[in-house]
Amino acid sequence: MYLFIVSVIVVVLGTLTYYLYIKEKGKKLSQIQKGICPECERPTIGLKRSKSGGCSGTSSLIYRCEACGYEEEFNVQKGGCGGGGCGL
Repeated sequence: MYLFIVSVIVVVLGTLTYYLYIKEKGKKLSQIQKGICPECERPTIGLKRSKSGGCSGTSSLIYRCEACGYEEEFNVQKGGCGGGGCGL
């Protein structure tokens, strides 16, 4: 019985931690898309590297701040081929 209770608590805490991580990552991406570094609050952040995962996959975007050196990678879902995003 104790194992079940501990397992449920671990799953709930793990889910809550992951939710908070994703929420914080979304806030950072939102600031970056406005051109503001989430660490130093200056408008000195830019795209360092972009890798595409294919036509309907995700894009791996790495942003870097020139002022403070903040760097983080984001995986962003693309629109797909239906909207003409592939150039086909």
